[in-house]
Amino acid sequence: MGCLGVALLSLLPAVSAAEDEAEEATDTGFVVHFGDSFVNAGLQQTLRPKFRAMNAKYIAAGKTSSWLATWASGQTLDDLYWGYRPSLFLVTVGANDLFFKPADKRAHLVHEIVRKMHGTPCVWIGIPVWETAPTEFVEMMRRESAPCRYFDSNTITTQIARQSDKRHPNRVGGQLWANTFWDWLMKQRDPEKGPWALKPAPESEHAPRPAPDPWGRATVAVAPSP
Repeated sequence: MGCLGVALLSLLPAVSAAEDEAEEATDTGFVVHFGDSFVNAGLQQTLRPKFRAMNAKYIAAGKTSSWLATWASGQTLDDLYWGYRPSLFLVTVGANDLFFKPADKRAHLVHEIVRKMHGTPCVWIGIPVWETAPTEFVEMMRRESAPCRYFDSNTITTQIARQSDKRHPNRVGGQLWANTFWDWLMKQRDPEKGPWALKPAPESEHAPRPAPDPWGRATVAVAPSP
C-alpha cells in the first residue's frame, strides 16, 4: 500500500482488533459494513467468517447511538470510502430514527448516505423492527435507498430472538438474521460484472406500498371482543 493509502487508513474510524485485519485488498476486495449498534447484534459476528471464506476483507464500523444524520454528515463515511475503496458497502442504520415523524422529512439523509458511497455496489439491510416500533420509517428507507439494493429484514422480524431490551437481536436471533441475509446476497450477486456486483433490483423492491404490519398489531386492534 502506498503512502497515500497508509495516510488514509490512519484516519479511518476505530475498529476492533478482529476488524483491523485489512491493509491490502484481496481479489474480492473490501466489504465495508457501517451503521448503528444493530451491526454488532449478530450481523458482523456471523458475516465476517462468511466473507473471509470468500477471500474478502470485511470491515465492520458499527457505531452505538448513531443516527442517519451521523453518517450523512461529517467525514466518517467519506473516510471509509476513500480509505478502503470497497467493492461492496453494507448499511444497517436507522434504529434510533424509527419513531421520528414524518419519516419523509429525513429522506434527504438517506440520499446523502447513498451519495457518499459514490456508486459502489451497496445493500441497505433494513432494521428488523421490534414489536412496539412503527414500520413507517423503515419503509421510507426502503423506498429512498435506491440505487442500493434493499434487504427487507421485516420478512423475518417476528422470528428473530431479542436481547433483554427486546430490540436488538441476541446471538441466536442475529445468526438467523445474518444467515437469511447471506442467502439472499448470494442469489443477488452478479460476479461476471465484479466480485460484489449486484443484479438490478426488481421494481417492487423500492416501490411505494402500504406500511407492513409484521406483528399483526392492526389485526389485534380491530379484533372484536369475545
